[in-house]
Amino acid sequence: MLNRNDVVPLYAQLQKILKEDIIQGKYREGETIPSETQLMQEYNITRTTIRKAIVNLVNEGLLKTVHGKGTIVSLKEIRYNIWNFSGFTDYFNNKNETPISKVLENQVISENGQDYLKLARARGVQKEQGVVWLTIDTSLVPLSLFPYIEQTDFSKESLYNTMKQKYKITPKNASLQINPILGNELTESVFGYNKSVPLVKATGTVLSEDGIEIERVEVIYGPKMEFKIVTSMD
Repeated sequence: MLNRNDVVPLYAQLQKILKEDIIQGKYREGETIPSETQLMQEYNITRTTIRKAIVNLVNEGLLKTVHGKGTIVSLKEIRYNIWNFSGFTDYFNNKNETPISKVLENQVISENGQDYLKLARARGVQKEQGVVWLTIDTSLVPLSLFPYIEQTDFSKESLYNTMKQKYKITPKNASLQINPILGNELTESVFGYNKSVPLVKATGTVLSEDGIEIERVEVIYGPKMEFKIVTSMD
């Protein structure tokens, strides 16, 4: 039940209750949670309070709203998006935030007789106080699959959307290894901290729907990047 004498706002208390119900399996993947009217009656709270809790859970990736059906549990999506390989641009656009990219390196390199686009970008999100930089992404993209892709302005365009829309190749699966690292001069300058802090780096490959390797990727996550990991134990 909700504690009206608690310093924690009612919407945050409801958010915590619903999150625990989802994690514990009371509401399973694809199932609809109680309607706003049902929650109003059960907890004697306003529709505004309920909507604030629901919006926060949607932003966390635990719920999604489907027109004509209601609000449903979407644990599969949070598992898919946890390291943000659904696409940085789409991820933040879906959260109604403005993604920002700054190209650090864009050049064609050769490895083992193949030409690749080496693309390094600082990725962030626009806030009222300015851009908050969250990751440094480095991609190696084979030019045999994506000819002339190096001519794209990736400060404005999404890499994955370009692959899908211009080349009709869809990123499907990522095989990744996660490791802790210490920062260096580049990470300090991009993320804006003055002392050595532990960071997280993901490295691996991205495959197309046909199982073809379309990208070798390295992502360094800055100290302002937050992760919410939710999974079922089935």
